[in-house]
Amino acid sequence: MKLNKIFMLAGISMLGFAMSSCSDDDNDYTPGEPVSADCPAVSFVAEESGQSLELDPADPTEVTFTVTREKADAAASYNLTVLSNTDDVFVVPATVDFAAGAKEANVKATFNNAEVGKTYSFEVALDEEVVNPYKSSTRKSFTFKAVRVKWNSIGTGQWIDDFWYGFWDEIEIQQRDDKPEYYRVKSLYTDDVVTSSGSALGTYKDYFVFKVSKDGYVTWDTPLCINTSYQDTGIDILGHLPSQLSPDFAGDDAQSVATYDDEGNIQYLTIAPYWYVGGLGGFGIHNLYLAFPGYDLASELGF
Repeated sequence: MKLNKIFMLAGISMLGFAMSSCSDDDNDYTPGEPVSADCPAVSFVAEESGQSLELDPADPTEVTFTVTREKADAAASYNLTVLSNTDDVFVVPATVDFAAGAKEANVKATFNNAEVGKTYSFEVALDEEVVNPYKSSTRKSFTFKAVRVKWNSIGTGQWIDDFWYGFWDEIEIQQRDDKPEYYRVKSLYTDDVVTSSGSALGTYKDYFVFKVSKDGYVTWDTPLCINTSYQDTGIDILGHLPSQLSPDFAGDDAQSVATYDDEGNIQYLTIAPYWYVGGLGGFGIHNLYLAFPGYDLASELGF
């Protein structure tokens, strides 16, 4: 895999920062309420909150999250208050229960009645009096989002990078069961692949998801990440649907299209992102391609 030499097409953009002044008058300072010596300092785990999962309909419809506490000498239960719950589909225990001496407890919420293809979320919170608001690690609430989606394999195609790496590889293509206009492929830009030609960031997503409209236009919601640090700056090179990067580029969306055979079957997708390095500039549009099973686009393009 050979790294292409590409020069930036846009100049460096600079961001300005607004500075706010602070009063020198400390007489306006009012201390917060002290934390009770009996406060157990209960908290959710920051790294677990905010999860957004896509589950196969055959997967268990449940999520387990962790609650911690600092004062752990006795067994205790603490209230869990549900702040939001899509269609009341999540069943969340009313309390989190700790054994004597335990500083962690697990809570399992279920969502057995969740429909396939619909996104559900919930938020649950602890009572104010059991948390220590002055600790930076304290999380008073926990959020979770999930959607049940079935993806079916339609066979092996070709992923062709005509932008940064100049390579092609075989790849499985999957189609969404309930919304067949959506397709996805597993990202090939793993750390091992990227570090063979430069610096990896470890930021690649597991899958790229594309929508093909009835008119044959290709769109995607999340910028495409090729997991590359531009000139070791630590900044991703991301492939944006042009209109999502700027309304001024909306006309360029039409360059991402599906090509069909005489029977109306997709032969390949031309994926034409606007490649941008946050805060530094852009490369303009350079294509990626996804050839569908049975179509040898790599040979046609001279790879």
